[in-house]
Amino acid sequence: MRIEPTEEAVASADGTRLGFRKLGSGPGLVVAHGSLTTGDEWLPVARALADRFTCCLLDRRGRGRSADAAPAAYTLEKEAEDLRAVLEAAGPGAALLGHSYGAVCALEAARRFPPAKLALYEPPLPLDHTLIGPAYEQMRAAVERGALEEALETGLKGLVRMSDDELAGLRGCSHWAGMAALTPTWARECAALGRLEPGAARYAGITAPTLLLCGSATAPHHTAAIRALEAALPDARTVV
Repeated sequence: MRIEPTEEAVASADGTRLGFRKLGSGPGLVVAHGSLTTGDEWLPVARALADRFTCCLLDRRGRGRSADAAPAAYTLEKEAEDLRAVLEAAGPGAALLGHSYGAVCALEAARRFPPAKLALYEPPLPLDHTLIGPAYEQMRAAVERGALEEALETGLKGLVRMSDDELAGLRGCSHWAGMAALTPTWARECAALGRLEPGAARYAGITAPTLLLCGSATAPHHTAAIRALEAALPDARTVV
């Protein structure tokens, strides 16, 4: 039987309205999606888990069903406050799953108010360098001009290291326009990552049991970040 989600909303600490889709039954599972997407990307996963978990698919601030109070004042702390609000709505014992940049948001949340359990899927954690360089500056400048497709292409080539063939394939996909529209949020996320001190030591105090997920053919910097987190977190295991 196909399970249809309900539309829910909560307010973050700064009053920002946060929309999320909720489906399933059982312990709460809050999902924080990555850059250039929304919580809807996780709907197929939520359907697969709906017989065991009540899944809350947040649209992180600035996209989808969620508002974006004071975009210029964006910080990872605000993302953490957002996740706290949704975790509270999900009920006692809720777990937190973060993907890509959403996994960094989940780490920042778990530093402040540990969830019952934590799952992190390939967080782009800076280990020994900063993202704030020529490619980022070019992307940011294109965003400020309103040239969002140019900004997206610059970021994918210069930051993600996507090849010309890969980029051409992505340009032909139906979700290219949606990704371009979300590029301003990606630019500010890159800036937030650039302000983090390199390494995983800042997360050593996280006590929640943590599942680290990493693809066998993923980018080397994701693998390195997973290894650093496994070494730093007191209760972590990795599944490839």
